[in-house]
Amino acid sequence: MTKKTKGIDWAKGPLRQVLVDQRKFLWPEDTVAKLAAWMDLRPGMTVVDVGCGLGYLGYTYWDHFGNGGTYYGVDASPKLLRDAEKAAKAWAVKGKAEFITGSALSLPFPDNFADLVMCQTLLMHLKEPQKALQEMVRVAKPGGLVMCQETDNLSSALTKGYSSLPEWSLEERLFLNKMTLHWYQGRITLGRGDSNIGPKVPEMLRAAGLKDIAIRMNDRVFLLQPPYKGPLQQHYLKMSLKGQKDKKMRRYWLRRNRDEALAGGATPEEYRRYKRMMDRIEPIFRRQLKTKTHASCGGALFYIIKGTKPHR
Repeated sequence: MTKKTKGIDWAKGPLRQVLVDQRKFLWPEDTVAKLAAWMDLRPGMTVVDVGCGLGYLGYTYWDHFGNGGTYYGVDASPKLLRDAEKAAKAWAVKGKAEFITGSALSLPFPDNFADLVMCQTLLMHLKEPQKALQEMVRVAKPGGLVMCQETDNLSSALTKGYSSLPEWSLEERLFLNKMTLHWYQGRITLGRGDSNIGPKVPEMLRAAGLKDIAIRMNDRVFLLQPPYKGPLQQHYLKMSLKGQKDKKMRRYWLRRNRDEALAGGATPEEYRRYKRMMDRIEPIFRRQLKTKTHASCGGALFYIIKGTKPHR
């Protein structure tokens, strides 16, 4: 059994850039407009963003509530909040944006405070996500909205998209799926959260006392196709190249993956087998990226769930 380790510090070094890269182009503009209408966002609203990081959700939806509105970003990282406050000067116009250090399990707001309380990829990292939801519900006004944007990385990892890389055999695919399930269980065992939480959130909102629960899906698809035209594909290409070149980050994720696999029930030999498979395929991936011949296409399960706080 591996020992428990600390969670990811997104404010530290290159991980901060990962935080930025993962969110760039994440939500298509027309999708954001449709979601804003679906949530009935209006100018002048009071909005709380829990686990706000660099204020990404505030920036994303600002045009739909920020004129005369107030945005409060809450995060446990003072460093991220300092950077978020600087960045907000460029986008938080005709309204107010404030950033507060705090815990998702004890939000620094009174009861019935906000028109909308929201989060993105927060619950998936928490040991006690239901307690965080209860806090979000407490802070929402009666008739107000709680909205969560959460992924299902487990199911996404078990799907099969298209890739120009050599096909795994059926036996190899089954083995990789088994390793994926070990990583999933290992994250939970090490207190690093639930990467399958997205589809569970509607029932969690119902248990928290919300009504009129509804759900949507992000329609962004990951596509890399030579000659990689447009800013979106160029961004994906840049992220892929960076992931191959950054040896420090690669070592970090390899250690983390090994810890989670073993904590989730994989044997050392199973992990060594997985590593040999990756060592076999990665030179081909690097060569395809370098020669601009790599192609891949696939989606990810990213849910948007909302619920209304009832009037008592």
